[in-house]
Amino acid sequence: MKKPSKYWILAGTFFTSVSSIIIRFSEAPALVISAYRMLFTCMMLFLPVYIKNRSEFKNLHKKALAMCITSGVFLALHFASWIQSIQMTTIANSTILVSCSPIFVAAINYFVLKEKINNKMIVGIAMSLVGTIIIGMGSSQGNESSMMLGNILAFMGAIFVAGYLVIGGAVRRTVSAGVYVFIVYSVSAIVLFIMCFATGTPVYPYPVKEYALFFLLSFFSSILGHTAYNYLMKYYSSTLISLSTLMEPIFASLMAMMIFKEIPSLYTVLGGIIIIGGIYLGTFLSSTGTVGTVLNCPKLSKR
Repeated sequence: MKKPSKYWILAGTFFTSVSSIIIRFSEAPALVISAYRMLFTCMMLFLPVYIKNRSEFKNLHKKALAMCITSGVFLALHFASWIQSIQMTTIANSTILVSCSPIFVAAINYFVLKEKINNKMIVGIAMSLVGTIIIGMGSSQGNESSMMLGNILAFMGAIFVAGYLVIGGAVRRTVSAGVYVFIVYSVSAIVLFIMCFATGTPVYPYPVKEYALFFLLSFFSSILGHTAYNYLMKYYSSTLISLSTLMEPIFASLMAMMIFKEIPSLYTVLGGIIIIGGIYLGTFLSSTGTVGTVLNCPKLSKR
């Protein structure tokens, strides 16, 4: 099967970046937004995934299933922390800080999974992170204490999404994209609803507008965004994919400018140029693009 173009990674990043804009329109609690996002995503995926992959579900390796469940927990924690951060800090700050995930992805892949990282990718990561710092220098505004907590939550979201990406890169070598994302999204939805009940956060009723926003978030950001990442993980390393997500602050800032009339500062423009340069160097000029052997189990064998 022909290897998909690397430009599909950026397409996934664009659709993922739409989430911060949709979330800003919602007035529901972060946990509720996250839970319904995953629930609606599972509902949209159930029939096509089950019909196509029925036998794979029945014969799924226990180790692969355990890793899918773990990935789902990481994804739930990522959404819970990051979506809350959007409601407490600026879109620029939130998307910038959550984009620090390549640091953690690269570290885990290098020290734990022994995945090779070439010099161009290292320089690309460094350039992109310098760009995010520059953008952050010019995006401080609003209530400082609330913003600080929002920034911390966004940074935690980066750690959690790094775990999700690394595990996904491992599992996708032996599990199809459909089976993987359905299990991960289902686990994530269950964990998020449990968190809602545990914290006393009401899951209903909400205005029709809110449910429409939950659906749009599910379709654009999860189906077209995260699912694209998970499909491409079979062909490209999780480090490379996480590096491409550093484009999210650029996409989100441009959309915020058009929709919310937020004019980007000189810091944003300068940082954005550096980020794009780093992504181009680390992603499109890098020869590191395949996933190493990190999940030692035969495909579709049941234990």
